[in-house]
Amino acid sequence: MSSSPSGSGDGAYLVLLLLVVIAVMRNRGIRQNRDIVLNKGERLRPVTITMLDPVISVILIGSVLWSEITRNDAHFAIALVGGAIGIPIGLARARVMYVRAVATAKSVVFRRSAIEYGLLGLLLALRLVEDSVSHLQGGWASYVLTALMALAVVESITRAAAIYLHYRRDTTLAT
Repeated sequence: MSSSPSGSGDGAYLVLLLLVVIAVMRNRGIRQNRDIVLNKGERLRPVTITMLDPVISVILIGSVLWSEITRNDAHFAIALVGGAIGIPIGLARARVMYVRAVATAKSVVFRRSAIEYGLLGLLLALRLVEDSVSHLQGGWASYVLTALMALAVVESITRAAAIYLHYRRDTTLAT
């Protein structure tokens, strides 16, 4: 991976490191919590991993989004629109995904969702087109990508925050 002016090489290494940390945490959580009963289609996930999701989103597309929203007022406005759309999507996804807190494991139980994989694909696709986006001087494609990037980042932050608030509420009520 080569380093570009936007620092994408360093960001890629950081994301890779975070993905390794997430994999280790996930595997450790599975080994340590084999006694937790899950229904079909559910999975146990450490709450820390949920909090790392938005960090990865920001690292993957944050620098490109920043360069787009600082380009001109129209890009900034379209990013606000994308972000505004991302908030209810993030809240809805959190509501659909979240099942319950497991305080003893510092984890949450989620329902599996194809939407998760779709968003991850979108984030990766946006990262892959980062260099192309930075060379666009205007036009509808630049505005659409700006809105999608803002939507992805805001959705991820909103979803993680909502899930964490559910987790805190449920673990506080249990004590």
